Amino acid sequence: MTKIDTKNTEFLDELINKTSSPKSIASTYVCIKDSSSRKNPGSIETIFSIRESDLSSVAQKSLSILENEEIFNNHWVDFKWKLLSYLNVQDTFSATFYDGGDSNIIFRQWYFYYEAKYLVLEALLCGLNGFSASLGLLLRLFLEFSLLQNYSYRKIENDRNYSTIKEYFDNKFNPNWTTILKGCLPSGNFCKPIRKRLKLHLDGLSQTAAHPYHPEHSPKHMGCAYIPEQSLEGLFFPYKLSMILEPVLWMYYTNFPMLCHPVNIRKKFAFNYPVGCFIDKMGGEIIKRSISKDDFVHFYNYSKQTDKYKDLMSFYNSQADLSEEEIKLTWDSKNNGEFKSFMEGHAMQMSKLRVINETLALKQREDLTPEIDTFGENLSFNKWKTYYKKL
Repeated sequence: MTKIDTKNTEFLDELINKTSSPKSIASTYVCIKDSSSRKNPGSIETIFSIRESDLSSVAQKSLSILENEEIFNNHWVDFKWKLLSYLNVQDTFSATFYDGGDSNIIFRQWYFYYEAKYLVLEALLCGLNGFSASLGLLLRLFLEFSLLQNYSYRKIENDRNYSTIKEYFDNKFNPNWTTILKGCLPSGNFCKPIRKRLKLHLDGLSQTAAHPYHPEHSPKHMGCAYIPEQSLEGLFFPYKLSMILEPVLWMYYTNFPMLCHPVNIRKKFAFNYPVGCFIDKMGGEIIKRSISKDDFVHFYNYSKQTDKYKDLMSFYNSQADLSEEEIKLTWDSKNNGEFKSFMEGHAMQMSKLRVINETLALKQREDLTPEIDTFGENLSFNKWKTYYKKL
């Protein structure tokens, strides 16, 4: 057996083992004693819990330039703060039991967010490798999933039932984009510029990525050859990602007002954290870094006027302050190991909640049905010219 054959066999064995093994989800939560002292959002590997060795050589070279060359670094750091803030959004996802809701559907309501989270990572990898056309398609999908998440969340909260999300999962149906854009944010003047920018991006990505596009948008203008490759222009992809990510964050900051009001979760709830609702001081600092100071003031002031903020803060303030000894007593050493420090314990609890939420948001896919197998067997033209009449 040749070396190539051996490598192929090893790789195939690796893929087979991955397919037959349980799927794993990783989450990283960084804690710093003084959250305001954090100067850098950290590396992409830490933010997304990926290994540099998993990146292609082109991606590693692109990453090195973005991290170290000043002309690219400003956009890159700004994007990483936004990306980190996007990952912190999930910490406010709660699970409310409304009529008709069961333990499965209440967590599956966050499916759109976690799918969008995957898409933004794939878009990032496309950018690092210079796959510009794929990047545009993924950004369109990321935006659509983000709009669907906020629309369905608001619909569930307003209707106080899960019929909207059940309709989507059972019948694969969602409203038209006009309805979704209208319902993804509250009414009122504050949300008009956010809704307008979301619509402009949705239309723009439709023209340049989702449908046949004008030659001026051809990715072949960017490379040195007519094959997908990294280019000087392509290295500015973080600016494009940030431009789409920013109004998505505005949408979440509007619908989840506690993102602008961090609290000391452990002081009130020990290690028995409520699912979602609140964000801690570290997360709050990241939110502030993701937008300008002027922008943050707008969202901060708006959020303080909302009933959701008032209700949650009233609930938080009604809880007694706990002592360090009382907090320690709630540590689950059987499942979490020996208690080491409050900071490490907090990071572990937040990471576990993220993993649990993401795991429950995605239902196990069913195997291919016999109907699909039959369809696949009739795709040659000779068979199709008869078979298509049955559909």
